[in-house]
Amino acid sequence: MLVKRSDTKSRRRRIWTTAFILILTAGAFVLKKYNAGLSYTYTESRDMVENPYQGSYFQWSTKDAEGIYDVISRNPGCRLVLLTYNLDDERDRKAIREDKLKELSRALNIAEDLGLSVIFRGAYDFAGEYKDPEFEIMLAHIRQTGTVLNMHKSCLAGVQAGMIGAFGEWTQSRYMEEKKYRMEVVEAWMEVLDPVVPISVRRQKFIREAEEWGLETDRIGVYNDGLFSSDSDLGTYREDYDRKDDLAWTSKNMKVPFNGGEMPFVSEFTQIDNVVKEARQLNLSYLNQEYNHEVWELWEKQRYEGMAGDEYVKMYLGCRPWVKTVKTDRHLQQRDTVSIKIDLRNSGFAMMSPEYHVYVVLKCGGKTARAEAEGAMENKERGTFSVKASNPFAGADAEKYGISVGIQISRDKEDEIEESYCLRLANKGTIYEDGVNYLLTQR
Repeated sequence: MLVKRSDTKSRRRRIWTTAFILILTAGAFVLKKYNAGLSYTYTESRDMVENPYQGSYFQWSTKDAEGIYDVISRNPGCRLVLLTYNLDDERDRKAIREDKLKELSRALNIAEDLGLSVIFRGAYDFAGEYKDPEFEIMLAHIRQTGTVLNMHKSCLAGVQAGMIGAFGEWTQSRYMEEKKYRMEVVEAWMEVLDPVVPISVRRQKFIREAEEWGLETDRIGVYNDGLFSSDSDLGTYREDYDRKDDLAWTSKNMKVPFNGGEMPFVSEFTQIDNVVKEARQLNLSYLNQEYNHEVWELWEKQRYEGMAGDEYVKMYLGCRPWVKTVKTDRHLQQRDTVSIKIDLRNSGFAMMSPEYHVYVVLKCGGKTARAEAEGAMENKERGTFSVKASNPFAGADAEKYGISVGIQISRDKEDEIEESYCLRLANKGTIYEDGVNYLLTQR
């Protein structure tokens, strides 16, 4: 059978057209692959990671500020202090004396010098011999004290409301007989303290009262000095809510990770399985390392997920952030603008504070550039953060040194970041340097 010349031309045209389409498709595939991003996957370590504002603490008085140096020299691993401020001698004074204010400043300066985080509690008695001051004097003292604390906000884990009753425990005081007094104390602290500083009250009941009073409760936590000690935790859970109901309410409604206290007795509630369960409900971030030793020794003898119970508790107090994945552009060295996306996880007892800023840091040849990432924690366990920013290192330096990508997590704003108070990731295979967690390097 003969084929017409016109049919031959048509067939050749179809062949060339098909080949051309295939070439274009292949080129597009190569171009897409060239431009496609890279994804890096990481795992959580099983190592202890010490971070600011959380952990086991020791208690110290501002009257002996210099003694903090001795404590740290003997126990260099201590990173958290409950700083007590005894205002007994100021009870009848409308204004705290200047030398007493300097006493507080000195203690806070020493804490900052040592890179310590501070839990603060002021009270008019730390010996069980309490006498109420006039209420207006108490409010005036809160305003003075708060002004000093604000000058050291970077080191503050938070402020326990204190002031009322022996040891600032909100007991044995006529000011506990009416809601208005304790609510005005909370309100005074909230008004004077920088919004980045959380506040805590003695019981969950008082958070509910604050909400009814019209106060913003997003920054209010609980200091429970009867933790795991009895069915009511020495009266912490009573009245309208029993232990189970109050813990359920806490798990659902607590919005700040500034929660902790001390464990005065061994009881059925100090068994490690129950402690871990309740610690997650409480968003527990700190515990007294000195009181009670019997409780710590009990945990040491018990096991949880293959670890000694005391080590497990210390490891997971507070938040424990780690990165699951990082997605970046290819060839960062050649790009004037870079896009980076981070899947951040948290395995700690407590949520990450909503006050934290997440910054993406680029490093090249010893120089760094930082940009704040957009995003938030979707829940207690995970969140997504991303940034699209200019790359000041594109070009010869980047080709020579490569570009390292890291993240920095800080409660401070970008121009105020204190490296001592940045979060370290609980990741395998990352490098922590100058407050930054470096995750990868593209060369």
